[in-house]
Amino acid sequence: MKRTGVHHLGLATLDIDRTIDFYTKVLGWEVAWADILETGGEGKIKHVFLNTGDGSLVAFMCPEKVKGVPEEWATDINSAQGLPGAFYHFAFWCDDAKELEEKRAMLLQKGVDVSAVVDHEWCRSIYFRDPNGLLLEYCTTMRKFTEEDKIMRHHDQPGPMVSDPAEAKKVYQILAGPNRVKAEGDRSPF
Repeated sequence: MKRTGVHHLGLATLDIDRTIDFYTKVLGWEVAWADILETGGEGKIKHVFLNTGDGSLVAFMCPEKVKGVPEEWATDINSAQGLPGAFYHFAFWCDDAKELEEKRAMLLQKGVDVSAVVDHEWCRSIYFRDPNGLLLEYCTTMRKFTEEDKIMRHHDQPGPMVSDPAEAKKVYQILAGPNRVKAEGDRSPF
């Protein structure tokens, strides 16, 4: 089949070395391309493309003293927009539930704060954050989609998605992000 999916995602970081270390040493991805973009004036932009393992790429740009680009900003995207931490996130493919469990075990072994496996009925996921605060997810599809799935409506989840209340709280904390402060009466899980 001809590939038609995402070629690469372009993201930004304030610490290119820490970002490369996380994605290569923790997730096991490989650097596919790295370069320095000259700005024609002051500063430069370090630029790296990371191969996720199947030829799909995730790119990061790291500006250094580029005129007109702030020195600091919220690299997690959500907090800069005033959104809950789960809105902008990136999910990476797992072939099955066994591989998802293996990814979770690998992340835990490497000291990553990762959620329990969350059962969304049609898929299962684990959630964690990169050094930039970006919410990342490994996800596996558990069944074929049906015509009923295409209807925009409330779909029941299988209970609280995670049966252990402590694990459920941890899932919500990871999804909410480190900067989420709930207002009084806020019933959102994020």
